[in-house]
Amino acid sequence: MIFKKNKYVTRLIALSILTSCSITSKNLNLNSIELLQENSPKDFLEIYDYQSYFYNDLEIIQAAIDEGILDQRAFNEAKILKKNYQKILTKKNYTLELKPNHQYSKDLIELVYGLNLPISILWDEKNQTILPKNLLSQKINGFCSSIYDDAIESINQEINKNSDSALMIYSEEYKSFAESLRPDNKSLIRIKYTATNVQEFSTEVLGVKFSEERFNKISNLNPNQNLNFNPRPRSDFKQIIIILNPQEYKSMIPALRYHGGNNFRYLNFISSLEEINTPLQLLDYEDSLIPASIYLTSKIKNDESVSLENFLKLGALHEWLLLQILKQAGVQSANINGVIGSISYRSNSCSKRSIPLQRISSDLISS
Repeated sequence: MIFKKNKYVTRLIALSILTSCSITSKNLNLNSIELLQENSPKDFLEIYDYQSYFYNDLEIIQAAIDEGILDQRAFNEAKILKKNYQKILTKKNYTLELKPNHQYSKDLIELVYGLNLPISILWDEKNQTILPKNLLSQKINGFCSSIYDDAIESINQEINKNSDSALMIYSEEYKSFAESLRPDNKSLIRIKYTATNVQEFSTEVLGVKFSEERFNKISNLNPNQNLNFNPRPRSDFKQIIIILNPQEYKSMIPALRYHGGNNFRYLNFISSLEEINTPLQLLDYEDSLIPASIYLTSKIKNDESVSLENFLKLGALHEWLLLQILKQAGVQSANINGVIGSISYRSNSCSKRSIPLQRISSDLISS
């Protein structure tokens, strides 16, 4: 099966395949069909996404270089970007080997179509495509670490920005990732979440329950005296890191906020996004920090139907596919606004991914 490089990519066989796999990714198309038309030019910064490839991309890059408004660093980056696109666009054929019944084959076909490159897909029953079963928790071939590990590193860097101590709440399934979180020169209280009642757990972990017990003891000393009481949460930490499964997030954050008020700064793990079907559901995490790429937040602002659950899976696949393209095109280095995070690609070396932490707010979700 070969996808030719032309203006409209009209091969019937490609369209029939897309129809058959639309069910698996209908909630998110990383590359809309509109992007497959060369007469719909991209913004200069969009080209850094490395999402699709057209010859007029080179004209857009050259125009930005000629305008003379880029500083020296941006100017050098733009020259590298142009060189990379020239290499990608002039290569006559790319080859991708897939196993027909591989669990991600259909998703990869659609992503291939969106690239608008001459990619030959070779089907081989014996092929062992090096893609892990879990695209988030396991390292994908070509990257230095897994998406989960990259999210932990982002949280680690964030909590190191100030001197405030931190509390971490984690569940058993994420124990290894929780243990890899090691902030510099500050105490980190680690508490495993095993409770069945999230409200009781929150009062205990925040110290509110003990505050209430002390109040009751004082009140019992003189039952006839009316005392005003405002339970005070603990003050020995100011940051709360939450590493739980997606279902537990839905009740944990509201409970912590109810008992802790605005006394704490909340940092969520990337698992908090895994069962988010629409951006509006993110408002349950309002004012907390989540690992989310610039590409994702721009997508959210422009499309209220984005399924973050599918976004993460397809984003991981796209980034793996991108590494195959860069390698085969002979690209030596590239700084990419990736789907999951920014990517530093260097040939003959594993690629590093950085996922920024962004604060959830209504402004982030609504344009």
